[in-house]
Amino acid sequence: MSEAIIRTLRRDDYPALIDLIRRTWYAGFDERTGLLAAEADWENCLARVTTAFVAELDGRPVALIVGRVDALDHRGKLNTHRINSLRTMLRLLFVKDGFKAIGEILGVLGIDRQLRRQASRDGHEYAAEVVLFVLDPAARGHGLGRRMFERMMAAFHEAGVTKYFLFTDSTCDVGFYLHRGLAQVCEQSLPATSTQTTADSFYLYEGIVPEPQD
Repeated sequence: MSEAIIRTLRRDDYPALIDLIRRTWYAGFDERTGLLAAEADWENCLARVTTAFVAELDGRPVALIVGRVDALDHRGKLNTHRINSLRTMLRLLFVKDGFKAIGEILGVLGIDRQLRRQASRDGHEYAAEVVLFVLDPAARGHGLGRRMFERMMAAFHEAGVTKYFLFTDSTCDVGFYLHRGLAQVCEQSLPATSTQTTADSFYLYEGIVPEPQD
């Protein structure tokens, strides 16, 4: 495997990254529906992102990590990316299984909000979030995920962040986060009758931003 280059996100990366999201989380839909669902998800993530890094390998993006530092985001909640997400979900109404895709997107967003509220009630407050972290399966096993995560931690440290959180679920490798010292704060499991098929448990993990290594 060639050495991947980690750089900031560019607008021309979007199509490849949307397709990566489709293949990772929306592969159960046909390609058109999956791409629209992935685009809606992507725009919703960008609506709260302040820092974004891409790993480029042989000229194409193969990994993405994006984060939010509250102190750096001065946009309103209904910003351009949020509007784009809503418009894309409207387009989903007119494609095969579009209602199901919308239900999955909104369902996960609702669970995330519940987990965040629960963490807040328990006294957990954060100044930053790892919003999205995805790696092409073909690029795994070479330490790229570690390098991407370390780059985000460095950005958090530069912004003065000490504690952050992220959402994950039972389809992800939570061992990756445990190995980096993150701790599970709260969990929500779906009932056995749920139509959700991609995950059955969702988690909020918190971490401490490490000091940079010499």
